[in-house]
Amino acid sequence: MLDTSRLARNQYIAHAFKHECAKRGVTVIFSKTTELDGVSGIILPAVLHAMDEVHSFMSREKGLAGMAENVRQGFRAGGCAPLGYNSNTPRQVQFGTAPVTKSKLIPSEVAPKIAAYLQGRATGSRRLSLARELGFDLSSSTINGIEWNALTYAGHTVWNVHNETTKDGYVGGRKRRPREDWIIQRDTHQALITEAQAEAILERLNAGRALNYKTKATHLLTGILSTKDESMWHGNGDFYRSGKQSIKAERVDSAVLEHVAADLQSDAFIKSLTESARKSAKVTDDDAEEESIRSEIKKLNAKINRLSDLLSETTAADALIQKIEEFAGQRESLEDQLEKVEISRRQSKAMSEIKESDARAMLVTMADNLPNLDRSALKDLLCGLVEQVTLDVSTLSCCIHYKIRLPTGELVASPRGFEPLYSP
Repeated sequence: MLDTSRLARNQYIAHAFKHECAKRGVTVIFSKTTELDGVSGIILPAVLHAMDEVHSFMSREKGLAGMAENVRQGFRAGGCAPLGYNSNTPRQVQFGTAPVTKSKLIPSEVAPKIAAYLQGRATGSRRLSLARELGFDLSSSTINGIEWNALTYAGHTVWNVHNETTKDGYVGGRKRRPREDWIIQRDTHQALITEAQAEAILERLNAGRALNYKTKATHLLTGILSTKDESMWHGNGDFYRSGKQSIKAERVDSAVLEHVAADLQSDAFIKSLTESARKSAKVTDDDAEEESIRSEIKKLNAKINRLSDLLSETTAADALIQKIEEFAGQRESLEDQLEKVEISRRQSKAMSEIKESDARAMLVTMADNLPNLDRSALKDLLCGLVEQVTLDVSTLSCCIHYKIRLPTGELVASPRGFEPLYSP
């Protein structure tokens, strides 16, 4: 490669790539860097990769600072003009030896329609009705973007609204940063609505986002909540429904979570878990299996060594190399199998020697962490821990059956039934 920056401007990626190359017998050489050995060969590349990352960081910070300064001067930071505006004839300013173009917003021919739509939304009119009246043929995401740009339509230049993105989505899981992080330069172009109208629209959007987040949360007990005759309850808005019966989901969820947390710390539950763990420990002849695998690996190593010695004494090297690769593949498969046997033996030993104090510490930690889990993680935990929750509407009582079996074969159940505090 030409230099270290061509590999990556991130130290972790650079070191990881070179490590993977070295494992495969590949050396990375940089034409602008003198080849070094020993300690210098370790330190210098690391320093260069760090400098590449620093340079990348500083370049990014300078770029963002330049965009922020443009906004403070009333110019656009870049990007397409929002619907209802056009960018005016760009103004050129000199930056060093190169001209830089800067622009502001001017209303377009559809500005009156956008203004009418936003004014209607500020007073509480419905989206679909407004769009139909004004003849808008826009997607819901475009309309949503127009409303989030309300301050721009109030005549202000707004920047630093969106979070950075990664391959897994937006940083922090939210598309937009908190309002206090936005950079707002006021009165930079002609307004289509008032600032009060813009704030009313944003307030509605934030209220709607909070509501949507709440209503989209997973029903914790779907798939495990049943009636006493084993009919399943299904999530439906704020309720669980089974046939014509319904009950508030929040009340059932909170009651079940409360009792799960209590059960996890009860003496009877801890004793049952400990006994179940000990009984589940597999008693197998792992030593014999492990010895057999090690013997096979030893034989393959001997074959590979013999074939490697023959490479220098024959002209038919390709056939030998192919055979060596075949044996190496078999050896790798056996090594993976050996690792699984060793892990299984360690796990089995740990399960057979578990004490009630160990189980108590684990379960208490689990119970303490329940309030900190999000809805999705809570559902996963409950489905992994609970076999079934039986809800009897006639008596307003629940019983939790855990995925732990007693010697009789029956599931461990919550010590007593409890009422989910149902109210119509």
